[in-house]
Amino acid sequence: MKILLRCLWCNEEFLKPRYEYNKALRRGHFSFYCCKDHSQAHHAVKNARRCQHCDIAMPGKRNNKFCSMQCRIDSREHPEKPCTMCGLFFRPLSSRTVYCSRVCADKAHSIRMLGWGNSHYKDGTSYSKWFKETRPLIFERDKDCCVVCSAGFKPVTFMRNGVPAQRSNLIVHHLDENPANNRVENLILLCYTCHAVHHKSTETPYPWFAEYTRQASESMTSKWKETATSLLTVYSSTTAS
Repeated sequence: MKILLRCLWCNEEFLKPRYEYNKALRRGHFSFYCCKDHSQAHHAVKNARRCQHCDIAMPGKRNNKFCSMQCRIDSREHPEKPCTMCGLFFRPLSSRTVYCSRVCADKAHSIRMLGWGNSHYKDGTSYSKWFKETRPLIFERDKDCCVVCSAGFKPVTFMRNGVPAQRSNLIVHHLDENPANNRVENLILLCYTCHAVHHKSTETPYPWFAEYTRQASESMTSKWKETATSLLTVYSSTTAS
């Protein structure tokens, strides 16, 4: 004998043997389903953890307290406040949150890292800035020519980000390969070809570089020497020991 029941999941009527129905009642089961799949589907939702804010079921999220980030934010009791970077009002995740987004936080960090806010700041000095200011002195001392092959200065045109730009065909080379050492005695003017020959050789074919830079620097005018000495004094903190 069978009894007519209604599925709690799909709301469709179905027949179930009376002995199975009575057995379920004795076990304290009062929910009936037309098939096993509907029983599992309903139990997945019915037994799922519920969001602590909106109380909706969260199937498959047994370790989550909230169904979404918005519910997590809304559950906080922190009032809205303005972002210290852009000024827009937002609801912070904690009392210590001061920026509305990662973009504003990154922008504020960039500003803090300028000047004295940066632990590597050295009163506006750096070896790259030293090199940039010393470079014209080397061109003047070596007469705008490669000291090996006497190739003269010639601008080379190239494309940078889709825009034509120019650079020199001559390179200011560091004798000791240390970019932090920008003393005039450590710098020499080479063309691209001679520079490549120097670096690709197991032993440099130009062992006279150091003597040349020493003598050439000594023979320069007093004004040139004064400028070189002044730069060395300003950037002495960046010089490698």
